[in-house]
Amino acid sequence: MQLTQTINIKTKKMKRLSLMAAGILFSAVAFAQTTTPTTTPTTPATKSPVVKAQMKGLRQDERAYDNNKAEAKTAINKGNLTAAKTDLAAAKTDKQEIKTDSKALKSEGVAHPAKTADKQIKKADEKAVKTDVKDVKTDKVAEQKAVKAGNITAAQTDQKDVAADKADLKKDAKEARRDGVKHPVRRAK
Repeated sequence: MQLTQTINIKTKKMKRLSLMAAGILFSAVAFAQTTTPTTTPTTPATKSPVVKAQMKGLRQDERAYDNNKAEAKTAINKGNLTAAKTDLAAAKTDKQEIKTDSKALKSEGVAHPAKTADKQIKKADEKAVKTDVKDVKTDKVAEQKAVKAGNITAAQTDQKDVAADKADLKKDAKEARRDGVKHPVRRAK
């Protein structure tokens, strides 16, 4: 009895091994017969003016979506639920536009259009913050030079320019944070 059981176990193992070997052999033959398609290098699809216009529209939709979500959040914090609902509905329509624009851009050959647009938005926000930081620094230097020279009117105008540039910096930094840039002012320095 025990001898027949061991023989049955050994035959089952042999069957499994032979089936695995046959499977490996057939898969190797199948892979050997397939050929890789030859592709010619193409120029990036982002060069055409149509794609550029579509990417611009996608970036505008992304910004509108972010703005509507932020407005809904502030409305909720203030307790205005009707305004929050309308902002969320607008954000929902913007999200649908983003999806349709992304599908259209994918058909044009752009890889990951929503992520690409998001990166472009962040890059533009960082650039705006950098220019604002530079403007503040140059106006402060001009103000200090005017004070040293004793020109009070020029110092006052430079002081007003510094205040205006700081307001622009604050606005651009807020927009950059809204679009997902972490510590935009620190990154600009």
